[in-house]
Amino acid sequence: MRHPLHVALSVPVGVPAPASVAAPAPAPAPAAAARHRKPRRPSPVRTALAALALVPPAGRLAAGLGAAGVLAATVLTAVVDPAAPVAPDRVPAGQSSTFAQVSGN
Repeated sequence: MRHPLHVALSVPVGVPAPASVAAPAPAPAPAAAARHRKPRRPSPVRTALAALALVPPAGRLAAGLGAAGVLAATVLTAVVDPAAPVAPDRVPAGQSSTFAQVSGN
């Protein structure tokens, strides 16, 4: 399958190839290859800050308020005990089973 941007070009038969295509590139010197180092990867903090700089201020405000709401809901769920007693048709949470129960019907 051809690439969608592929364009077929015709080359006249009698035209020689350009000199830059015919001559192979020279091999690098061994000393230059020994000095090669891998580029340093950017730190995750710098990457996150760079991504954050691309977000408009209104988007950052909305994300911050959403995160604060999730954190507040999590804290309230963990800290606050419900005021209402357990419903009479339910078993209190401490006595329930984690396994499925076979129905007696």
